[in-house]
Amino acid sequence: MLLMATPLAAQIKLGEFSNTANGTVSSGYTADFGNQAASDHGWTVGGNTNLNGSFYNPNFLNYAISAYLNQSRANSDFQSISNSSGVSASANIFGGSKFPGAVSYSKGYDSAGNYGIPGISNYVTHGNNEDFGVSWSLNFPRKPSLSAGYQLGKNGYSVYGSNDEGSSSFHSFNAHSSYDIAGLDMTGFYSKGGSDSAIPEVISGSANTDVQSGSDGFGGGVSHKLPLEGSFSANINRSSWDTAYEGTSSTGSVDSANAFASIHPLTKLTANGSFEYDDNLAGQIIESVVSQGAAVPSGLENQSSYSIDGQVSATYIPAQYLQTTVFIERRSQLFNSQLYSENSYGGSAGFTHRLRSGNFSANVTFSGNAGAQGGEDSLGFSTNEHYSDEIAGWHIDGSFGYAQNMQTLLVTYLNSSYNFSGSVRRRLGKIGFSAGGGGSKTALTDQPGTSSSSEEYSASIGYASLITASGSYSKSNGLALATGAGLISAPVPISALPSDAFTFYGGKSYSAAVSSAPVRGLTMSAGYSKSNSNTAFTGISTVSQNEQYNAIIQYQVRKMGFTTGYARLEQGFGGSTAAPEILSSYYAGITRWFNFF
Repeated sequence: MLLMATPLAAQIKLGEFSNTANGTVSSGYTADFGNQAASDHGWTVGGNTNLNGSFYNPNFLNYAISAYLNQSRANSDFQSISNSSGVSASANIFGGSKFPGAVSYSKGYDSAGNYGIPGISNYVTHGNNEDFGVSWSLNFPRKPSLSAGYQLGKNGYSVYGSNDEGSSSFHSFNAHSSYDIAGLDMTGFYSKGGSDSAIPEVISGSANTDVQSGSDGFGGGVSHKLPLEGSFSANINRSSWDTAYEGTSSTGSVDSANAFASIHPLTKLTANGSFEYDDNLAGQIIESVVSQGAAVPSGLENQSSYSIDGQVSATYIPAQYLQTTVFIERRSQLFNSQLYSENSYGGSAGFTHRLRSGNFSANVTFSGNAGAQGGEDSLGFSTNEHYSDEIAGWHIDGSFGYAQNMQTLLVTYLNSSYNFSGSVRRRLGKIGFSAGGGGSKTALTDQPGTSSSSEEYSASIGYASLITASGSYSKSNGLALATGAGLISAPVPISALPSDAFTFYGGKSYSAAVSSAPVRGLTMSAGYSKSNSNTAFTGISTVSQNEQYNAIIQYQVRKMGFTTGYARLEQGFGGSTAAPEILSSYYAGITRWFNFF
């Protein structure tokens, strides 16, 4: 694209309005070509603008408006492979007063997006999006406070390399109030929302897979101070849901109550107690999934279930760097027409201290779990360590965590996991080096086929501003729930849901990049990334490949700038009726800016 850009800067004061504005206007030559769309080239007009201002006083009213036209990774900092346009605006009124408010709006056209795949490069999409939000608060002294907000948004997109389309939309309203009467703090809330997601066929395996859901809830709570520097709180809530998926529907509600109390009989000793009751344990599972925009096969709601949980604990701090805790817990649940109960007891110790010139911290927890059915027992254990230091000029940081037989939402399932991460960096004169990596794995204990894992590693090396090179590698696999925006990790124990609710995923991705600023005003960069992944849902498998290149050179001297760049995307899906899509964009241009006052 032959690019002529004119950033404009201005300060204008008209009456009580005070404004500042800046912007870039561009026109030039661009060429786009691909195997599934007609190639084109020609002169285009684009740029971006920003307006910030206030009326009377910034605390009375302030606002910001931004707009962009024909922006892409080839001609700007935007990461869209195609030329995208849009606008965003926000305003705040009566800031710092007893009744502040805010409103925001944004809309994008032909913007790049991603359909998320956990732990690896996402599927690249393009489409339109729109969001709106408004909030208001009332905060009068010695009067009940009130805050309310409303948000809505929608996103429609196409997946490059397939004929598939997807979408997601949402709306939500929430209100909250609090009041203090003679030291008794009271709160109340109400919320209502809904979402609609169309899952792409490359994920769902079938066309027109639509998930609709709605929810509302209300509740209240009280809290008060207790003797011995203690406190007490209690809450009651009612929530309900409704969802529809592939001709099936699910509706229900959950009533819950909880209480918590804490006292400090000694400076180093704290005692706590808690109690929680939920009248619909199956409903809790459904709500956890529905709130993420995922589908829940019907049947779970047609059962009687409940959950009761009581716990007491004591924490003692024998030294500044050491904290210890002991606890006893009783859990009872009715689920799948079976009554389960479990007694747990255990303790933990946390240690934090200087080590050499760095810091070391560790936490260890042991728990014994005794089930009422058949007298089965299990021993739970978890540990987390972290250390950071500088050794002979090397800055190091590392952490590790491991857990075995830890409690989940359901008494019948225990979870085991591990995670690790580390990084190192060093500068030797003008040479800088850094590297890092990490990984994790989680699974239900003694439940084959319930594991999810991921690993990621990266490194970079550079010499002053002359050259910097970097690379990364990642891989992941596991089970996830499909939504209109991407795959998400299950928020409940996997075995609590039918197997046909999950999408199996796996894949690897890697990338490399190099950049250089050899002389003042000149910057050059290039990057490459590639990923291979596969998904399977209800026996239908899809294999995908994504490959991207991009390069840009910019040179600026005084008020003139010269730019040239290239971007390429190739994305395809095995089993799709469409061939892999290849889309490329090239430009070369010139820029100029002005300062008026």
